[in-house]
This record gives sequence, C-alpha cells and structure tokens, in this order.
Amino acid sequence: MTACRSDGGARRLPKIRRSGFTVAGLVILAVTAAATLTFPGAGRAQTRGPIQLAPPQAAPAAPGDALPLPTPALTPGFPAPDAPAADTRPPPPPAPRTTADGSIRIEGLTPLTVDAAGTLTPDSGGLRSDLWAGTPGPIAQRLLSLLPAAPDSLALRDLQRRLLLSAGPAPADLPAEGALLAVRAQRLLAMGALDDLLALAALVPGRDDDPDMARVMSERALAAGDEANACRLHQAVAARSDDRYWVRLGTVCDLWRGDTAKAELGTRLLGELGDPDPLLQEFVQSAVAGHAGGPHRLANAEPLHLAAARIARVPIDPEVVSIASLPVLVALARGLGDPPFAARLAAAEAAERAGAVTAGALIALYADVAVQGGRVDGALRAAEADPSPYARALLWRTAEATADPAQRARVMAKAFEIADGPASWRQTARLFAGPIRRLEAGSATESFAPTAVRALVAAGDGVSARPWMDWLQRRADTGDGEAAATRRDIWVIARVGGGETLVPYRESAVAAWWDGLRAADPEGASNLGAAALTLMHALGAPIGADAWRGLASAPSTNPYEAPTAAFRNGVTAGSEAGRVAETIALAAAGFGEVPLEEIDPTAIALVVAGLRRLGLEDDARRLAGEAALGYGL
Repeated sequence: MTACRSDGGARRLPKIRRSGFTVAGLVILAVTAAATLTFPGAGRAQTRGPIQLAPPQAAPAAPGDALPLPTPALTPGFPAPDAPAADTRPPPPPAPRTTADGSIRIEGLTPLTVDAAGTLTPDSGGLRSDLWAGTPGPIAQRLLSLLPAAPDSLALRDLQRRLLLSAGPAPADLPAEGALLAVRAQRLLAMGALDDLLALAALVPGRDDDPDMARVMSERALAAGDEANACRLHQAVAARSDDRYWVRLGTVCDLWRGDTAKAELGTRLLGELGDPDPLLQEFVQSAVAGHAGGPHRLANAEPLHLAAARIARVPIDPEVVSIASLPVLVALARGLGDPPFAARLAAAEAAERAGAVTAGALIALYADVAVQGGRVDGALRAAEADPSPYARALLWRTAEATADPAQRARVMAKAFEIADGPASWRQTARLFAGPIRRLEAGSATESFAPTAVRALVAAGDGVSARPWMDWLQRRADTGDGEAAATRRDIWVIARVGGGETLVPYRESAVAAWWDGLRAADPEGASNLGAAALTLMHALGAPIGADAWRGLASAPSTNPYEAPTAAFRNGVTAGSEAGRVAETIALAAAGFGEVPLEEIDPTAIALVVAGLRRLGLEDDARRLAGEAALGYGL
C-alpha cells in the first residue's frame, strides 16, 4: 500500500507577509483605545499607527471618497436650540419594571432604524439579534469598513457574510441613520455578494438619495447588466456629489444612450481633473471608432468598465488573472459581456475560491466540457501539460464518466496534484467532494485514502470521511503496517476537522502521530506539532502535559509572525464579553487576506477559542480544519 500525499499542504516554511499582524495589531489597539471613550470618566484615548477606528470630526473628504453623511436638518420654522447647561446632578435610579401593586409596567421599545435591517435571523442562519450589544457605533462602522473582500478562510468569509446580513439593533451612537447599512452594503459588494446585496437593499427602499448607498447599488446594477438602473441612480445623485465615480458613471451612461461624443468628452474631463481612466477611455474610443478590434484585457476592471466593454461590444480577453474585482469576476462567470468560455471558467474558479459563487455554480459550467468515456490517460496528460481551470473541468468530467473505481481515484488524485497551493487544494476538495463520496473505500482505492479523508474534511463533511478511516483501521487490525501508518499520519487532520464524529480523542493517538512526524520530518516536527496541539487545545481536546513537553525536545524553527498583544486582548475580551459582531469583525479584519498557512497557529487558535465561547462551535472547527490543511497536517 502506498500512502500518497497529494494534498497541496506541503510541509514547508511559509513566506511571511510581515505587515499582516502589524496592521492587525494597530487595528485592535485603535479599537481598544476608542472603545474607552464610551465609558464615563475614561481619559481621552489616542490611537497609534496608520489605522484610525474612530473617524476625526472634521476630516475633509478626499477626492474620490464618498461625501460625509449630512447632519439632520432642523425642523423648518424652529430656531436652533441653545446648548444645554451641564447637569451635575447624579442620575436618577432606574425606574422599576413593576408598579407599587406588583403589576407589570409596559415599557416602550427603542425604535429600530434602517441599520437594524437584515435578511438573516437566528432561525435562518443569522447571528443572534443582539450581535452589536456593547460595541460603540463608530467602532462598529470602522471595523466593518476593514473587512476583507476575499479572506483566505471560507469559514471566516461565511461568518463575515452572516454578520453583514444579520438583523438586529445597531449601536445607538452611530454618526447618522443609515451609516452602518451603507458600510455593510459596501462590503457585500466588495465580496461579490451581488444577490445578498440586492436582498438587503430591498428591505430598506427609498435610499436612493444616500450617496453611499446609491454608489453601491449602481455598481451592483452594472455588475448585473442593468445599466438603466445604474443611470437612474446617477441622475439622482451626481449633481450633489463631488465623487469622481459619478463622472465616470456618467460617461458610461452617455455611452449607453448612444451619445459617444459626450462620452468622449467625459473621459477628457477626467484627465483634466487629474483622474484619468485609461481603460474606460479605451472602450469609449472603440465605440467612437465603430470597431471593436482585438480582445481587450480587463486588467483592474471595475463594474463600470465591464459595462462600457459590453456597450462598445468589444471582445474580452480570456485572461482574467489581473482582475481583482469580485463583482466583475462574478459577472463574467455568469456570462455578462459574452466572454469566451475560457474566461468565464477562469472567472468562476477565482470567484468560487473567494466564496463569491458556489461550487455548484462552477460545476454547472463543467457540463460544457466534452469528454469521452475511458479516455483517462488523455485527460491526465492534458492536465499535466496545462494545469488550468479547463484541466480541472476536464478531470471532473472524466471522473464522473469513469466507472472503474481505481481509474476514478487516479483521475481525482491528479486534480489534487495540480492544485496551486493550499487555497486551490481546498477548492479542489469542494469541487470533487461529490465524486469522492461516491467512491468506495477498498483495496482498489487504497492509495487515495489519505487524500479522500483530507478532502472530505476540507469540504466540511467529516461524516463521509468516516468509512475511509474505518477501512484503514480494519486493515491495520489485520497487520497491514502501511494502513496503520497512513491512519496514524492523518489522525490529526481527521480530529481537528472532523472532531468526535470522525475519530475519538486518545493520548496514544497523539503520541503515535508525534513519533511518526519526528521520524519523517525532524526539522519541521516542532512547528507542525505545535500547530496540531494548539488547534486541538482550542477545540477543547484535553491535551496532556506529556504532549506539550514533547515539543520541547524538538528544535523550534518557528516561521510565523506572532500576533500582537492587542490582537490577543481584543479578540479574547470581545468573546468573553459576548460581543459577537465585534469579535468576528476583529478576527476577519486582523487576518485580512493573508493565506492561512502564513498566520501563526496561536492566532488561529485564539479566534477558534473565541468563536467557541460565542457558541459558534461549527464555525470554529471549520476554521481550524482549514488552517490545519494549510499547515500541512
């Protein structure tokens, strides 16, 4: 038996992005400092570092930024009230909830604002309704603005999405009604959650006069091919805003109306304002000239660029690597702009990896890839020669068309082999989870067993991995040493990602795994051992003292940047106080888009433990499993 390891989580020293936790620490420090302003008697807090959580009171809007939210207008005909004199009297005691005769007193409820709107409730997958309790409004607003568009962890991405969509009272001290709603909408757009954004906006109609919401919804409309609605919002807001975005959108609207001369004038105006847009100008010139020319690359394109390309009817280049905008990638994946199939497939793959489209939507595109049954060797050679999104689609279709279990396992093993890094490997697991579930563990598929277990754990289906672990155990019980070694080596990832459902916790299993690791990888054993024990401990496993002492006997070559004390204290304090939204936002903003394998395991474990304190057990285990795969466990 050969225990192949084609999991993409190679045991290696990761390349560290040194700015990751430096920025995260400053974020948390700023939050902690600003939060003290909400308590009576607190001294003036100062934030350190480049990120300021509480916005300055009189900061001018930078060019291109949305205008600051206006202060509420006074009622016509009434003079402005004088500033009240300071009241030095002690506050009155709280009113009793019952009257003198013991009857219940009815109290009025604080009216909900548009910021409380949400499409999710606790019964439909949302967070609990008091998610913002204890978090100051300016801090909530700033934290949401720092949420990453594409976190490397889909567990955190899902939590982030639920946070943005959950209904519940917002902090009472927001700078203006709708301020939190606008930031939530902005982050949903950045995440490519176009359908979620539309559903949220439908709950709060009549926000077209809000420049922030109008911009978000116009970009969403462009990404959905709805230029009419985008141009309607332009007419409603552009005259009242100095955001250059509206000039660019106006150019697209002129192009949409067929007024190419005015559109050309718009691109010239942008240049005169010192804010030229070469890509937009390229599409406008194509429309003016009346011929599309060769394929156009959408490098750094935004939704309005895709709209201009559609209107000008220019062909789109299949290369999508240079596109960072998730709304654009989602639009291309859905076929907007009539992209070539290669571009559509690559865009769908990139969007799925970021969580912006489902694995099912990507698999649906695979139906357009033609395969011939029995041509396994041809598919393997093609994937080896060009490990592209098309190759993965070809392998998926070949695996589905191949009846022989051994050949199917061989095809799927190649798909994991060509995965480009841990994130791509986890994506492959999600895409191939269905075919793997239908593959029976046995002697014909024994070499695929470790990959099958890791893949099903990565797909969040530890239950389906159980037959593979049980089969390895039965083989080991008959004296099969290779089966025993394979089960030993994958025990940790099975435990971290699958929990008690997949394998029970045993000190003897930890010791056996550690001994095998030190024998196979003496140099990396200390780091991997520390990662494994730290994650299991965060998940509540009773790690014994002997296991921790064993780490001291191996040389440490810790390649990770340690999280700051501010990050540790912020996440811990937030979770211990039950501040759900704040804790999730701190964790997601702190990790940003840094690959999980580059983050110190103690930081991952800190967040895992915090999520468990908040009752988010499944999310905590999913995050731990993703990290364990990234570390190569």
